[in-house]
Amino acid sequence: MQKKRFFLWFLILVLLAGCDLWGSDTAENTDASGAETAVAELKYTGSPPADGKGNVFGEIRWNSTGVPDLDVELCSDFSTFSGCNSEPLTATTDAMGQYLFKDVDPGTYALSVRVFDTDDWLYISNGIFSSTGFEVTAGKTLTIGYQDIFKLDLILLTPGDGSKVAGDKVPLDWNDYRNPQAAYYKVSLYPDEGDAIVFEKRVEESAFSAVLLPVSCGYRWYVEAYNEDRDKIAESAEPFTFVVDNLPGSCQLAIQTPTDHAEIPGDDIVLDWDDSPLAASYKILMWNDDDPDRTNVLDFYEVNESSYRIPGVLGPARYVWSVSAYDKDGDKIGATEIYDFVVRP
Repeated sequence: MQKKRFFLWFLILVLLAGCDLWGSDTAENTDASGAETAVAELKYTGSPPADGKGNVFGEIRWNSTGVPDLDVELCSDFSTFSGCNSEPLTATTDAMGQYLFKDVDPGTYALSVRVFDTDDWLYISNGIFSSTGFEVTAGKTLTIGYQDIFKLDLILLTPGDGSKVAGDKVPLDWNDYRNPQAAYYKVSLYPDEGDAIVFEKRVEESAFSAVLLPVSCGYRWYVEAYNEDRDKIAESAEPFTFVVDNLPGSCQLAIQTPTDHAEIPGDDIVLDWDDSPLAASYKILMWNDDDPDRTNVLDFYEVNESSYRIPGVLGPARYVWSVSAYDKDGDKIGATEIYDFVVRP
């Protein structure tokens, strides 16, 4: 039996589609022309829950249509890292895509749906960045409303996962999504360190050319597909990664001193890291990790050299620090890892 895959990097990517979770009469949506259209509220018309219990009712949609025969689960003990740690309650969507959990114990639950006939599960948001928060109350039916899910079958082509790319430009290419035909795509491309190169860039074709950082760096990219109603219908199951290693410098700057976990005296401390050939400035973040308030000693302190001498004397404590590099336009082009050192008494 295959292990479930819980999609947690954007844990709560499934959005409540044009519906007030807590019971407005209608919600506003937009059609392909951009005109606003009213979406009727999903209403529960079945029997009330048993004494001391509650119901949970909703509808799962894909490509603007309710999806039958999808597995849905409620979990009372959910962890971001390990998924559901209790025996979940299960239901299956009917011909309209609607599901009902009847006579549920009151409490707070996470809600998930299987991505069609795969072993992948998506957790549904309650409108905030949390997968839990669906509160079941005794004597009431929680009508969650409509949720639009997406498939995970958009296929990325080039650059291939784990490949090497030469130069500071890259053509991204993926399979045209045809079931149904995607109206447009959104492309995102991130360096290992630095600001996003492309973030949810809307494109009409199944290809896009991106300008990369002018230094060696690793990257990850993914694509989402949308229909004419602007509903997300698919995305790549996993981001692809590639590396540029033939350019001068790197987006990953190494710290020289103090070395990680070093124990040093509190006076005459010099922070030193690799120089980035394209950096116009650096910003240092450092805090006292023994301070309950995590007070910043250096609050993104800006310097123009790849080293900094801390004035005065630091008191005994564990200090955590990192450095980010910025170009002349103020864009982040690199960073160090997070290091720490201890000042001895």
